[in-house]
Amino acid sequence: MRANTNKLNFYVDDDVKKKLKKLSKESGLTMTAVITKLIMGYQIQPLKTEELLRIYKELNHIGGNINQIAHIANSERHITNDKINEAAKLMNDIWSCVRSYGRNT
Repeated sequence: MRANTNKLNFYVDDDVKKKLKKLSKESGLTMTAVITKLIMGYQIQPLKTEELLRIYKELNHIGGNINQIAHIANSERHITNDKINEAAKLMNDIWSCVRSYGRNT
C-alpha cells in the first residue's frame, strides 16, 4: 500500500521545473520525494557518486567471495564452521559499507 495516498497537481514555471529536475537528478530522488522532503524541512543531498562506486566495487568483491563459499557448500554438501564464519564476516562487511555510506550522506 502506498504511503502517500493524496495526489496533488500544480503548475510551476520553467525555472522551478528545471531546478526541481536538477535536484532530483543530483539526489537520486523522484521529483515527488524532493518536494516532500523540502516541505518537511529536510535538506536535499547530492549523491556521492565516487563513494557509491567504491562501495559498489567492494560489495561486488564481497559478493563474489560469498558465491565461492556457496559453491563449495553446494558441491561438497557440507561446509566448515570456518567458511560459515567467513561468510558471516563478509555479510558484516557489507552492512558496514552500507552504514558508512548512510553516515556520510
